[in-house]
Amino acid sequence: KANVLSGLGTVEVDVRVVVGVTELTVSEVVSLGSDDLLSIGGSASDPVDIRVNGRLIGRGKLVVVEETYGVQITELMDSEKAV
Repeated sequence: KANVLSGLGTVEVDVRVVVGVTELTVSEVVSLGSDDLLSIGGSASDPVDIRVNGRLIGRGKLVVVEETYGVQITELMDSEKAV
C-alpha cells in the first residue's frame, strides 16, 4: 500500500480554510471599495472549515504564531462524513 501512495507525494491539492461566509446583493458587490469592510458574522474564536478540493475534511481554530496566521486542526472528518 505504501508503494502505491508514494507516487502521490508530489500531487498538488487545493486547501482552503473557510473563516466565514456572507451574502451580498449584486449592487452591494459592485459598490465595494478598497477600504470597505465585509462582515462575515461570528467571532475569531469560532471554528473554521478546512476543505481539500472543495470537500470538508476537518475543522480547526485560528491561531497566530509570531506574525503569521495559522489553523490548528481540532477535528478531522472520517471519509464517510467528508462533504
